[in-house]
Order: sequence, then C-alpha cells, then structure tokens
Amino acid sequence: MEVEWASAPNSLPSWKKADGKLSITCYTAGDALMLIGRGLTQSDKTSETLEPRFTEMAAMLDVSRNAVYTLPTLKTFLCQLAMMGYTACYLYMEDTYELPGYPYFGYRRGRYSVEEQKEIDRFAQSVGIELVPCIQTLAHLRTAIRWSYMQPMRDTVDNLKVGHPETEALVEAMIAHFSKTFQSRRIHLGMDEAVSLGTGRYLRENGYRDHREILMNHLHTVCRLCEKYGLQPMIWDDMLFRDRTPLMDYYGNSDPVSEQDAACYPAGLTFVYWDYYHDTQEEYEAQIRRRGCLKTAFAGGVWKWGGWVPNLTKSFQDSQAAAEACYSLGVQHILVTLWGDDGEETPLATVLPGMALYGLLRYGSAAPGQTDAYCRLFSDAPLAAYTLMEKLNTIPGIPQENLEALIPHKLLLYGDMASELFQPSLTSAPATLAAYYEALAPQFAAFAQNTRCESLQRILKMYQCLSQVLSIRCNASAALHDAVTQQSQQQSLAAATELLIEMKAQVEALHELTVEVWSQERKGQGMEILDLRLGGVAARCRALCKRIELFTEGRIDALSELEESFLPYQGILSLDGHTPGREAYGEIVTANTLCHQFSV
Repeated sequence: MEVEWASAPNSLPSWKKADGKLSITCYTAGDALMLIGRGLTQSDKTSETLEPRFTEMAAMLDVSRNAVYTLPTLKTFLCQLAMMGYTACYLYMEDTYELPGYPYFGYRRGRYSVEEQKEIDRFAQSVGIELVPCIQTLAHLRTAIRWSYMQPMRDTVDNLKVGHPETEALVEAMIAHFSKTFQSRRIHLGMDEAVSLGTGRYLRENGYRDHREILMNHLHTVCRLCEKYGLQPMIWDDMLFRDRTPLMDYYGNSDPVSEQDAACYPAGLTFVYWDYYHDTQEEYEAQIRRRGCLKTAFAGGVWKWGGWVPNLTKSFQDSQAAAEACYSLGVQHILVTLWGDDGEETPLATVLPGMALYGLLRYGSAAPGQTDAYCRLFSDAPLAAYTLMEKLNTIPGIPQENLEALIPHKLLLYGDMASELFQPSLTSAPATLAAYYEALAPQFAAFAQNTRCESLQRILKMYQCLSQVLSIRCNASAALHDAVTQQSQQQSLAAATELLIEMKAQVEALHELTVEVWSQERKGQGMEILDLRLGGVAARCRALCKRIELFTEGRIDALSELEESFLPYQGILSLDGHTPGREAYGEIVTANTLCHQFSV
C-alpha cells in the first residue's frame, strides 16, 4: 500500500489499485481507513474519487440496556466504522458512566470508569472517529432514580424533577464531566419520550403546569450549561413534534416549523429526528419537511432491538429510503442507532451488513447485496450467513421482508408452554413450525464451520442451538395441549414429558453458548438478565414435568393450566389483526404479575 497525504482538507479522497498495490490519497487518518476499506471491497473497480453526500455518518451505540461493551469490542467496532466510511460514534449512556461526586450513578451497571472513557476517546480519535457523548438529562433515568440520593430529583419513576436545585446540579455535573473526558465539543442531551413530565412529585409540589412549559424551561437551562462549558447541544426532537399533533403522534402531520417558532428554542441547538419505522422515501421526506427551518439531523437504525436476531430486510429498506430522503432535502448529519431494548439479546457483531449499507450510502446509492464484501472482509462469512439469522422470525405465514419487525422466535422462546399465549396465533400446524426451525439448525452449523472468525462461529452456533430449542418447544406445547383433548391422555403426557426433558437440556446448552457470546463482546454486568430468562425457561420445563408427575400419580386432581381454553391474542398485534406483534419480555413470559412497581 502507498499513501499520499493531501495538503488541503478539502481535497477529495481517492484510491486506485494496480499490480497488487493499493494507492490512496487523503487528508485524514479516517479517510485513509475508509479508502482501504473501499479498495478491499470494491472488486468491480480499479479506482475511485469519493465525494460524500453527507458530512457526518455516525453510529449510535447503546450501552444502557444491560450490555456495556468492553474496550476491545469498542476498538474493533470503531476500526470497522472507519473502514466503512463513518465519521463519528455516539455512545448512548444513561447512567453507564462514572460521574465524579455521584458514586451510585451507574452502580453495578458495568459503567465506564473515567479512565476508560478517556481511553476509548483517544482511540476513536486515532482512527478518525469523533466520539460524542449521548446522555440523558431528563427522562430514561429509571435505573439511576432508584437510589435514595436521587429522590429529591425524582418526578416520576423515569423522569427528573425539573427546576429542583439538585437536579440542575446533577445535570451540570454531567455536562462538565464530558467537557473534560471527551475531546468532542458536541454533546447529545437526550430529552426524548418524557411523556409523564410534570405528572408525579412535580405535580404534588408545584401544582399543574403544562408539560411544554416545563420542557422548554429545562431545555434552556441545560443549553445554558452547555454554553458555559463550551459544548454544542443536540436533543431528540420527539417531545416537540408530539405537541404539534392532537394525539401526541410523533409521526403525524403539522405545518413546518417557522422562523418565529424556531426563535423560541436555544440558539445553536441541533434537533435529531429519529425514525426507524417507515419504508418509503416519501414518508421520510414528509417528516423532514415538518422540521422547517430547524437545524436538523436524522437518526435511522439497524434493527437489533426486537429479540435475539437482527431484522436486516427492514433495516435495508428503511435505510435506503431514509438516506435518499436526507440527500434530497439536504440533511447532512445521519446517526445510525443500535438500540438494545429489552435486555440487549442480539450480539453487536450481527449488525455488520446494516452498518455497511449506511456506509455505502454516504457515497452514493447502494444495494444491500453490496454489503457482502464487507461481511467477508470483517468476518470471513458471506451476507447470507447474516440474513439467515432473521429466518428465525420469518416463519411460515409471516412475510419474508418482515417490515413489521415481528418476533415470533422471542414469543415462543419465553412464552409459557402450558399457559399458552402465542403459539396457536402463530401457527395452526405446530409440527410444521417445529420442522421449519429444525431445518434451520444445520444451515447455521454449515456457516459456522466455513468461517475462520471464531466470534462469529460462536454466534452461529448459538443460533443453531436456539433453532433446536424452538423446534422442541413447538412440539412440546402441542403435546401438552393434546393431552386435554385426546382420549389417550397418559400417552400424550408421557410424550410431553420426554420433550420437556429434551428441551431443558437444549436450553441449558443454549445458555452456555449465550454466556460465551455475551462474554466475547460485553462486560459481565447485565448478563444476569439473560441468565434469569433462560434459567426460567429451563426451570419451567422441570416444573411442568413435576406437575405431570403429580397428576399422573393422582396427587393433584387437574392440570388447570392446560384446561383453560385458548383465546386469540389481544396484546400488540400485527396489521393482519391476529398475529402477535413486538412485545417485551414482561408481556411475553406470563399473563400474571411479573413485578409490581409504583409509577411515581
């Protein structure tokens, strides 16, 4: 390889290859890595001069939903981002960072120490990536608010109490802290989804006050603190746009923000419009136009927050539509969010194709198939190994593109087999669904065998085992409920017991693999949530076997959990009106009370 450093920052980066040599011309280390990535993956070209369509292409990495990535994981990820053409990484930390003066902030949550924060920032700078702190200064602080020292600052279970001196002191400590630990002069303040603002202790102490007024006062306070410490603020803009529709619909219709409207907000504030849901360019353009004259950035996403596997087909379609809308309307800053909602079950490494597509879209139109070269470069596996993962969701009867992001694999894994909520709504032929999952297992095994990337091997083996668990689960549930309707009850219960014993063993094997996969990417704190979930599935298998034993021995009169008639699922539903939609663990695992908690 040969590198020529450009003399001016506005020089366009370029590369060419001939006779086994890659020659690159660039101004920054980040561009150098991007050009290497392009040169190694663009097999149909021998040279390129690249003019980006977007000033900023950034990843936003969630480290607040139990998974706090280790420094080696972050460093690998940052190198990959640089080689895919990214310029920044936002580290989304609710309370997973050490905050001097607040020892319980992030306690037992795997928080990054001050030194870790500085180390990862230095490394990001070395590969041309700006590391931007993305924190919360209003809502989404449930895990921090639980401790007694936070009670004077608590409005609701999730929101800070605006206007309280200790609240302002905490927010100032956050902003002052990141003005010193990160080199970036930008900071993302969060402030999204504060829908209960002013309805808890604030209401009891101050009486009713319109939440818009409370929000605006807090926004000006926080932005004033940013100015004090030399930081440029940005916020998620949903609370502002919910107020422009009658039913608080973020994606509704409203007139574009006027100059007069914009003058009410702090000067220099960037508003981040987030949208991972729409499937057409026209829908994104309509929402961007609502922002009017605001200083707007866009946040899309790669779907890794539904369950155990990424949804790449929806990510691909929505990414292309959103990127073209941003380019058409001049939005120059794009964030690619990688949320970890509901336990962070999906490994970070699985989102590679979605991240690669956004990187390609920075320099022009791109198709999902073009990400194959980056998959092979970074993991020695084709794109097909990644798209296979979402087949755990695209079961018979669900569209192969799954644009609704349905998660049947998670509903089946955690849903109770006896007090069944989901399986009859997902399939009328459980044996067919069991065979579908059984057929996936050897496909994961084949990809695992053919890659030299050990970390991806572990992930694929985990999915192989998950497929086997789901297959047994479908048959076990059917056998349990057949025992109620068939005359050969003892025979059905005996068959169910055998399946439950087999499933318990497979779940325990899945648990072991899950610990390995988690440990190769993440700190240990937070893994206990998956331990509890998978341990609960195995324990449920044991308990049902014991219940069957007690019944067949005549020690209990009935298996009441099997006798109750099934009703169509009436939780979150897909557009077809009957297929269960995306539910969180608490709504999946039981129809009973999982945890009682006051909301204020």
